[in-house]
Amino acid sequence: MFSRLRSGRLRFLQIPFTALLLTVAVICPQRAEALWPGAAGALSVVPGLGQASQGNVLEGLGWLGTVVGLYGSGNSAMAQIGFDLWMYNMYDAYRDARPPSAADHNVFQNYFAAFNPLNLADSVGAPLVAYGAVAGSAGGYPALRRPASIVTYGFVGMGEEGLYRGFLFPSLSQLTSSRIAGALLSSAVFSVSHATGGSSNLQSSPLIQRFLGGLLFCWQADRNRYDLRKNIFAHAWYDILVDTGGQIRGVKIQIPIP
Repeated sequence: MFSRLRSGRLRFLQIPFTALLLTVAVICPQRAEALWPGAAGALSVVPGLGQASQGNVLEGLGWLGTVVGLYGSGNSAMAQIGFDLWMYNMYDAYRDARPPSAADHNVFQNYFAAFNPLNLADSVGAPLVAYGAVAGSAGGYPALRRPASIVTYGFVGMGEEGLYRGFLFPSLSQLTSSRIAGALLSSAVFSVSHATGGSSNLQSSPLIQRFLGGLLFCWQADRNRYDLRKNIFAHAWYDILVDTGGQIRGVKIQIPIP
């Protein structure tokens, strides 16, 4: 169960990309202030460090204790939640640094957004959830019969949207002075970081599928002015509906390519 965690690769793949933000801030001091929100997020590769660097030491310790405690619990479901909170904590540190492109919703508001049906009212998210319902119909939606899986997928949607669309997309857009470049780069990271199921996931077709899925979520975030609540809802429920075994398998965005 939870093969993505067993592989151990995904948790390291974001480090080179987030470290890039820190490097630019160091070698280009004139841009350090503009890049600071991204650097704060990058610091939270170590859970809570980005928050502590802004003077929120107790908050940082809270993130550190929560992520390490859950991830090291020995329970696969708790470890998955800890991993997803590790991803989200980078977005939290970025948001705390007050970038121009982040909505002011806390971790609780964003998590419960995954279960607010009003968030289905979105021109990008609604078709994605509908596609998930069609694609998952043959499997009988086993995750819907496992409340623990639904709870966990809420954290998956929040963690991945926080990291890739809440943090990396706007940070890389700021770094490159281009939203298109930010979307392309963050979607490339999203695609590669999901390739945890063996060599077949590194072939061109699944990489392209996940890359296009990342672009779709970037478009949704941009249209909603980086308010991630509808992203989180669509991501979580797509995953719930297409899950064929009541497990989190890592590779979930499978858009048919003609």
